[in-house]
Amino acid sequence: MSSLAGIRPIAQAVRKIVWQPTKSRTGGLSSQEIFLMVGQPQSLVHEVLFHGSRGNGKSACLLMGFAQNVGKGWGPYWRGVILRRQCSALNDLINESHKIFPKIFPGATYNKSAREWHFPTGEVLIFQFIEKADQYEAKFHGQQFTYIGFDELTTWRTDEIYEKLLSTLRTAYQPTKEQPLMPPKQVRAMTNPWGVGKRWVKERFLDGKKSGQIEVIKKQLIDDDGNKVEIEWKRCAIFGTIFENSYVDLEYKAWLMSISDPVLRESWLLGNWETVDDSAMFAKVWNKDILLLDPFTIPKGWKVDRSFDFGQSTPFCCLWTAEANGESVVVNGREFCPPKGSLIVVGEDYGTPLNADGSQQKRDLGLFLSAGKIGQRLKEREVKLQQSILQNHPKVTPGPADNQIFNGGRVDNGSAPTVAKDIAAAGITFTNSDKKAGSRITSAQIMYERLQATVDNNLEKPHIYFFTNCRFLNRTIPDLYRDEDEPDSVAKGADDHAWDALAYRLTWKRPVTSVKQGIQ
Repeated sequence: MSSLAGIRPIAQAVRKIVWQPTKSRTGGLSSQEIFLMVGQPQSLVHEVLFHGSRGNGKSACLLMGFAQNVGKGWGPYWRGVILRRQCSALNDLINESHKIFPKIFPGATYNKSAREWHFPTGEVLIFQFIEKADQYEAKFHGQQFTYIGFDELTTWRTDEIYEKLLSTLRTAYQPTKEQPLMPPKQVRAMTNPWGVGKRWVKERFLDGKKSGQIEVIKKQLIDDDGNKVEIEWKRCAIFGTIFENSYVDLEYKAWLMSISDPVLRESWLLGNWETVDDSAMFAKVWNKDILLLDPFTIPKGWKVDRSFDFGQSTPFCCLWTAEANGESVVVNGREFCPPKGSLIVVGEDYGTPLNADGSQQKRDLGLFLSAGKIGQRLKEREVKLQQSILQNHPKVTPGPADNQIFNGGRVDNGSAPTVAKDIAAAGITFTNSDKKAGSRITSAQIMYERLQATVDNNLEKPHIYFFTNCRFLNRTIPDLYRDEDEPDSVAKGADDHAWDALAYRLTWKRPVTSVKQGIQ
């Protein structure tokens, strides 16, 4: 009896556990334990992405990340919001919160119409949705949150909404004797590597970093007394797998392991960010092992041209493209003979600031160069290409560019300055592109047909290839998505400028005879 008496209190204590993080099988901390730890004041990481396979408990952690700081003395200053892109997608999270919160916090109440939890000690957690950036002003501008959670972060196409919500991460709390610490302001995001926003999420949290590495971003501010103050903002990504989660039934794990689509299985089961999302525009016909070529010298009989998408605050992009004439070339000891009319994108200049390691400083950020400076830079790039892979092509045919560079060409009897004229001063000229109604659909379908012919090795149709030195183009094409309103065309978005330059080239009609190219 004495031994049973000792067991009963333990059993009763176990029965009172409402939720607990998963435990690591290797003896260290599990991903869920790490996630909760970096949300506490003493070990705070301000910005965290919890990613990995499906079923690793990300959504529950999003709720508990807020709950762990309820009742700590911050009261209404501990105020959180959890976001999904669409309202209906919030239902699972809200239902999960009803299973947990009333048991942990007796007296907590839920306002259904406002989608808000109110806790006995004054804290508030709101469930909200935001689909478009222009909804920010009405829903969030001027508000203050100390906990911001994004569920399924990759469902947002760009980082615009994410960045805007960061401006609401603030508090007016003043430390007291009872609670001398400031609320641990934090942003938490959950996702698996799947969706239209996959690329920007990967670039922000994962590229160039080791797994679990905490990135320290130092910022200098001026305080109220005019003194410079350096603050640190910490960011990291935490990887979690379904195999850590003992609460998920074996049938669900077996289903993930049995997914026949290898790309989907890699993403949903293994959390692999390197797979191509098959909901992307060209995913079904994108095979980098076939499409990407090491640079080689372009034969003299092939035609070479340039195409261009203009930008100053956003990146510009110039592509140099070779068109095969049916003549073969030996590449690395092997004959390469694409069908006549096949395109090979052989060079690229993408106007965006780079870090020392060659990575992009910020997505969709341009160089803010004048048109004349852009022209000089393109000329320098072209000369370098002509000293190597284009050594057989001392002249490059002017190809299509965004028509806006010719704007103003008819003002003052054609004497007004234009972007095209300023670029042409450096010896780089372009022609008009096809931007009539339906051209975005046409360019996407031409691209799809060429990719399909290439991966199928259909010698009856022209192919398309890309030199490995065109890294921005090669990186962005697999992550282009269909336009929601016009599914047969590519959606507009950040860093789509290389695609635009290529799209102009795909719909361009090369002049049949050689004529002098004038400046329009």
